[in-house]
Amino acid sequence: MRSATLRRAALVSLCCAVLAGCAPSRTIITGPEGDRAARFFAGLPRAVDFPLQASFSGVARTLSRDSVPFLAGVDARGPGQETVGVYDPLGRGVAFLSNDGMRLVPSTGPAADLAGFRGAPTVAAGPVSLARILSGAPGYPVDGGETFRGEDGGWVLSDERQTLYSDAGRRFLSKAEYRFPGLKATVEYPGRNSPEPPGLLAVAFRGVEITLRRDPE
Repeated sequence: MRSATLRRAALVSLCCAVLAGCAPSRTIITGPEGDRAARFFAGLPRAVDFPLQASFSGVARTLSRDSVPFLAGVDARGPGQETVGVYDPLGRGVAFLSNDGMRLVPSTGPAADLAGFRGAPTVAAGPVSLARILSGAPGYPVDGGETFRGEDGGWVLSDERQTLYSDAGRRFLSKAEYRFPGLKATVEYPGRNSPEPPGLLAVAFRGVEITLRRDPE
């Protein structure tokens, strides 16, 4: 009986060790470094100036369809007065996403049927800013959360709405994960090497992968 108990304990210990080895390595940081990390993430949204207008060339990929090219533009007077438009390659409106500071409200454009867009429900997202996300800053205000040190030495901050990742040099946002009601989305900024607005974004949600390349201003 004792031998069986010891074997079970050994098996549990082995499983825990294997799972720990598979889990991403990140260390909770506190003290002065934790304060610096918190200030770093809290300051990123303030680096985006409003009003903001920008345009993008994009490609959307899904598991069931071929890649679809499109154009996109953001027009934001402030974090709660934003519209993102999606257009087909000929410039015809396919869909629009409006943000009033508490809700993301999708609507269809005149070319929605041609593009196969059937509409989407309103998302009670709270105080998220689409323009900030597209500009390489956190979508939500940063006023708390737990800070970690990632595998590459960069900082990570996580709260109930978003998880933010700095680059290894702790200079800018390199990735963000957002938790909206009923929807999770990941935004990455491939090849970003400065705090300037990123030239490339990769967005993933519900089996859809979108690549956005920012047009020169």
